[in-house]
Amino acid sequence: MPLSSSESSPTSRPLDNGPVLECAPAGADPADQTLRIRARRLYSVSRQELFAAWTRRSAWDGWMRLRARSRTTLAPYRGGAFRLELAEGATIHVISGMMIDIFPPESLSLSWAHHGMAQQASTIDLTFRDRAGRTELLVMHGNIASRREAA
Repeated sequence: MPLSSSESSPTSRPLDNGPVLECAPAGADPADQTLRIRARRLYSVSRQELFAAWTRRSAWDGWMRLRARSRTTLAPYRGGAFRLELAEGATIHVISGMMIDIFPPESLSLSWAHHGMAQQASTIDLTFRDRAGRTELLVMHGNIASRREAA
């Protein structure tokens, strides 16, 4: 189920933004000096369809635009694990994590660890909202330790 963004629609531009890399605000607790990536986009599908793109394996494969040699496993329930093996040339990037919270079709929170890149897992919070006959997806990827990991 390929999902296309509604970026080309003039009415969607004010809500389509990101990804934006944000740093901890000045004066924040030094222990919380992590980065986060924030993005918001509108899609011309129902909230249930967009939520399914993150919770059904076949739809997730399409959302992640997997190539040959890439594989996924996904257990879409609280505490369920996932694993992505993303092929990039001869390199296979392994990303794993677990579903922290899942509230169909409003929100989803998961941990995200890029093996060999990240020192600790980051978190991804997704919020799905109805907006004028479309669905708004808000993505907040937080607890990123460095710009290298953010890239």
